[in-house]
Amino acid sequence: MRLMHAVLADVRFQVKQGFYYVYVVITLMYLIILSFLPDDILAIVTPLVVFSDPSVLGLFFIGGIIMLEKLQGVMMVMVVTPLRSEEYILSKVISLAMIAVLVGLAITVLSRNQGVNWAILILSVILTSGIFTLCGIMISAGCHTVNAYILKVIPYMVLFTLPCLSLIGFPYSWLFTVVPSVAALRLMMGAYTGIPVIEAIGLIVYLAGLNYVFYRLTIRVFEKKIIYQE
Repeated sequence: MRLMHAVLADVRFQVKQGFYYVYVVITLMYLIILSFLPDDILAIVTPLVVFSDPSVLGLFFIGGIIMLEKLQGVMMVMVVTPLRSEEYILSKVISLAMIAVLVGLAITVLSRNQGVNWAILILSVILTSGIFTLCGIMISAGCHTVNAYILKVIPYMVLFTLPCLSLIGFPYSWLFTVVPSVAALRLMMGAYTGIPVIEAIGLIVYLAGLNYVFYRLTIRVFEKKIIYQE
């Protein structure tokens, strides 16, 4: 029950801060660009666009959210409220995943894509959003300003992005699948272009396991650096 109320509070906060309005504009911009692409290229570009959304949302937006809540004294109040750190973090993951799924579905439906595996698409967006949001929370834990967070997050963004070039294909490029961003993008592209069932299951299990590991680690970092400010 506390988690549900926390998610609703986060959604209201995101609406109040204009996150949903910003994403309406971003989605329209994406759709305009995609409308000029031929169908054979669309199936390749669309997953790249959809993948960039939860990654940017998770890494950059969560930093702004945490900084705003620090300024508003939300972290100090948490110490004396029934809301646990686990619920606070899960609420952020769930609320941002909701935006990512809505935007991903809107882009896919409105951009003429056909033969999409919707179950794999939704799962890939949720798992991708979870990983990047949890990373964003851990990175923001040691920052005191938005500018400091942006400077700190850029190297991580590069480290997540560059390995994705391995999907172009070269000898032993499959080894890069251990990188979370590569595994997530491979699964997401499979939703549009097709993917063997065994590979899809393996990637889903792997990404779900990473989400759990990152979640447990985020709780420790969050409590140490934000709640107790050690």
